[in-house]
Amino acid sequence: MAERSRRGGTRTVDRDVEIRDVDVPVGDVRIRARLYGPTTAPSTTALLWMHGGGFSGGSIDMPEGDAVSRAFARGGVTVLSVDYRRVPPLSRARRWRGAAAVRFPTPVLDCLAAWHRLVAEAESLGLAADRVFVGGASAGANLAVMSTLRAATEGLVAPAGLLLAYPLLHPVLPARPLAANRGLRTRVLSRVAQRSVRMMAANFVGAANIARAAEAFARPTDLDGFPPTLVITGEHDPLRPSGEAFADDLRTRGVEVDCQTEPDVHHGHLNHPATAPFDHTMSAFGAWLAAHAG
Repeated sequence: MAERSRRGGTRTVDRDVEIRDVDVPVGDVRIRARLYGPTTAPSTTALLWMHGGGFSGGSIDMPEGDAVSRAFARGGVTVLSVDYRRVPPLSRARRWRGAAAVRFPTPVLDCLAAWHRLVAEAESLGLAADRVFVGGASAGANLAVMSTLRAATEGLVAPAGLLLAYPLLHPVLPARPLAANRGLRTRVLSRVAQRSVRMMAANFVGAANIARAAEAFARPTDLDGFPPTLVITGEHDPLRPSGEAFADDLRTRGVEVDCQTEPDVHHGHLNHPATAPFDHTMSAFGAWLAAHAG
């Protein structure tokens, strides 16, 4: 059942989860976001969540956005899922028509604005700032990391921690260990993934700024004082090296990090709700949140 909420947006209650569409101001525009909250018990924590899609695809309606947010909310977490502005699809990048194309750092600024909104929302729910987290999947995980770093440069309160699912965190995919490159199919998939990552990174910043692609991704020297982080990769995901290398960089900088591998899955397993890997990853997220929520 849907109705207009007194606090703005359409309010829906569905299976113990209250869902409300909200607008987030970013400069002179407003982006869409969706707030999920538990109805059977007070929230214990809050989470800003970003879906994936290679910076150019996906939405808050895809399972990686909607199903994940509902699962968090059923576990007592208030979630703000961000419909950040996306860059042109790769297939149209060279022949874009209409308004000026979105490029980095616009999606990051959208997520940062949503972070402001969620902190304000958390206060009204009686949650302290040290119980607000940030997370994302695939390219959304990069936006989670980069918005966290930008918040730090602006002197804003830092997230209590980050949840990253099969993240894309490098403009050039780190090399896999030689032992993991056995088999023709694995080698082919690795080469395809390396090319795809370079193309997505270039598309994220735009052809005119290709030399600055590295600025759209975290460098090891950026990670001092980074919040505690949980990284979950997929066993057969070609992007697995990115998540593992990022976890190594965090350890090197003295940051608390837990890197787990979901067995026997490929990239994007959170887009398949009602499966064992989805449930297992969400359980891991929930347990880690409970341990770090204070």
